[in-house]
Amino acid sequence: MKNYLILISMLFLFSCENTVKEDANDYSKITLTMDTVMVDSGDEIINLRGGLWSSTINSDQSKLYQWDFQAFTLDIISLDELLLERKVPFEKEGPNGVGTNVNWMSLPDDNQILLANFEGMGIFDLNGKKLSDLKLEKDKFEGDSLLEGEIFQSKSFLIGGGSVVYGLLVNPWRSAKSSMSKVDFESKTIKKMKLPGEEELPEYIVELNSDQMMTTITSEKTIQKFGNKLVLSSTGYTDLYILDLENDSVYHVDYSPQLSAKAKKGGYPSEVKSVEHLKEVIQGIHAEINFQPLIWDEIKKIFYRFSFETSPMENTDWPLFLSAEEKPLSKLYLSILDEDFNLLGESDLSHLGSVPTYAFVKDGQIWSYVNVEDELGFVRMTINYELP
Repeated sequence: MKNYLILISMLFLFSCENTVKEDANDYSKITLTMDTVMVDSGDEIINLRGGLWSSTINSDQSKLYQWDFQAFTLDIISLDELLLERKVPFEKEGPNGVGTNVNWMSLPDDNQILLANFEGMGIFDLNGKKLSDLKLEKDKFEGDSLLEGEIFQSKSFLIGGGSVVYGLLVNPWRSAKSSMSKVDFESKTIKKMKLPGEEELPEYIVELNSDQMMTTITSEKTIQKFGNKLVLSSTGYTDLYILDLENDSVYHVDYSPQLSAKAKKGGYPSEVKSVEHLKEVIQGIHAEINFQPLIWDEIKKIFYRFSFETSPMENTDWPLFLSAEEKPLSKLYLSILDEDFNLLGESDLSHLGSVPTYAFVKDGQIWSYVNVEDELGFVRMTINYELP
């Protein structure tokens, strides 16, 4: 497939009151232009069955690394050239084995990649050679207790020359509760961090316990790295937890948007007995406000954060694990925060009709993933503010 550019003639002016603080730019009035670009995969196929769920981007946003769970390859995609550079084959077993699958990945640097699953984590070079294993073994660590079955959930980060991992420890088979943790694989120590005010946040865990199946629905948490800070966010509320890597301390950030609620209402049942009842609960959860992870703009030194509400599905035959982003959109908002996480302004972007997903900023534009007839594409948004 050849590189091509689909121009979408969209120019919107969105207005709302500048609600939070005075700033040189008027973040309540923005102009937004968009286009869509496609990735040239040549004679190969970029597998999009899971979207970009198992993917990561390097530090300068020049390359996307996407795991193909069927071909068992790491697809290296140039975002500068918009083409698939190569597919790196990996082994399931043996000295360079990844395991049965890859659930998430992160980049310690531009020459190594951390691949993880329920069985453990491994550090590999970009030719598929395993450099080291990182295994959590219950009786071999000191400090805070490693509970039975606990593993690192979702994307975690390798710090300190390849021996220290920060992330969320959770037992995915027994509990949806997670703890922000620091694990030093060299000194064999575990530190689980106290998050101030965490017990007051509207967390929810809904368990389905029926003859058909057993599963758990909970809010999604994300950890992101920005410079010397790790940021923990949730789909359920605006609150952020900032881990300062220089002094190994955590602090809490709270802001209150005025266009939407600042958190989900909570109060959902802790257990349901049927798939039908669980779907009803999920409809209600997704209809309330849902917050996306932060998006850092290195040029403007600001964060973007999308949030949205959905409309209930008319039928009940949708897949149980259909994400909120895939539901019919009711409201879409964009919040803009400064580098200290102060809210600068908000805009209603419901006119867009869909939620930007797997979003990042490259060359001053917000890029978000789009599947165009099973080909990898990105919608690029250029946001301009009213100058004083």
